[in-house]
Amino acid sequence: MRRMMAVAVAVAVLAMVAAACSSGGGDTSSASAVNTASHDPVTLTITGEWAGEECAKWKEIFPAFTEVYPWATVEPICNVNDDKMIKQINAGNAPDVAQSFGVDNVGLFCNSSAWQDLGPYIEGGDGLDMSQFPASALTYTSYNDQQCSLPFMTDTYGLYYNTDMFEAQSLTDPPKTTDELTAYAKQLTQFNADGSIKVAGFVPDTRYYCCASNTLNMGFMFGANWLDDSGQAAFASDPGWASMLQWQHDFIAEVYGDGDFQTGADKLTEFIAGAGNEWNAQQDLGTGRVAMTIDGEWRNAFVPDSLNYDTAPLPMAPGFEDRYGAGTAGGTVLALPKGSPHPAEAWLLLKWLATDTATLVDVANRINNVPTTNASINSPDLQLPPQFTTFMDVFQNPNSHYRPTTAIGGELATYLDAFVQKWQSGTATDLQTGLQDAQDQTNDALAQAQI
Repeated sequence: MRRMMAVAVAVAVLAMVAAACSSGGGDTSSASAVNTASHDPVTLTITGEWAGEECAKWKEIFPAFTEVYPWATVEPICNVNDDKMIKQINAGNAPDVAQSFGVDNVGLFCNSSAWQDLGPYIEGGDGLDMSQFPASALTYTSYNDQQCSLPFMTDTYGLYYNTDMFEAQSLTDPPKTTDELTAYAKQLTQFNADGSIKVAGFVPDTRYYCCASNTLNMGFMFGANWLDDSGQAAFASDPGWASMLQWQHDFIAEVYGDGDFQTGADKLTEFIAGAGNEWNAQQDLGTGRVAMTIDGEWRNAFVPDSLNYDTAPLPMAPGFEDRYGAGTAGGTVLALPKGSPHPAEAWLLLKWLATDTATLVDVANRINNVPTTNASINSPDLQLPPQFTTFMDVFQNPNSHYRPTTAIGGELATYLDAFVQKWQSGTATDLQTGLQDAQDQTNDALAQAQI
């Protein structure tokens, strides 16, 4: 699904939302007012960012809702990203239900009231048992204790590794620590005659595909906190970030530069420029250009049948070994937008999508994503490869989580990512100053969001 890297919504659009929603959320007085046994016909619209083949598969699930509620017809609309969805809300043309891939925008939309608080719906009428969702799902669907979205399929991350390459080097188990990851990568890396990288053991660079070594996953491996206890950015104050980036620096020098960082960084830049298409079998894992990589559960659907591979949880840094088995988790969410034309009926659709076991299992089988209730995860009807188990186990691990939801949405990572880009290429060399600058810029953005 590769949803976690959704782009931030334009500032001008958000300003419009804030103004439009300053009077509060939508009307929830009818949260339990639907007579499901006798109801006039209604058409409910739901928007989502699905495209191409995934769009076609998504549309196929809604006749099952009409079987439960014969008076309801669902009109699914694809290719609607968060920007378009916000413009619809501002224009007074909101869909009944919004389905978003922009997990980083949950706090932003909750804070602006672009999405309604689901609390009255969850607590009213026949209610909703929130314990049916793994705890990790609640870390990215709420903001300031306000549940303004529910999960619908998710992405979790793990280590993919080529078992033929492991066997050739007499490696029997995946690395469980970052020290082992470095040692394995050095052993698995192969160079061409001219010194360029032929096969990379592992690529710890945020420029490599969407999620292979991004700050979200690498930060988790080092136990790095995004915010401190007061809600301020913690890039300079939490030692995990400096530890992560120093490990990255040393890894590049040792594995690719024969002890010299800049030599390794230059070789890695050249290697990354030749990466295969991320969204088909030509991705580097599939073609054998990389021996190990971090990726989401969806990679299982793209690897070629000829590849012998396995998966494992993220390796953990020294001091965090007890968290092995956990990881990052966050994916598609469902919301009632401000101005939803049929909010009570839309709630029925939203709740059905979030909790219906058969539907979640069906979608998981269709698109290789992690289903988001305990019942669906444990369903015997799941038809997924054995390597997929890693990602469902990560989702259920009590230590798994996403980065905090904030009022600035994806901007929480913007300044840190910008510094990391410079650091890993060698154009920035002062680690602590760079982290402090990223922290200060992020705190300025957080302060502006409260004005």
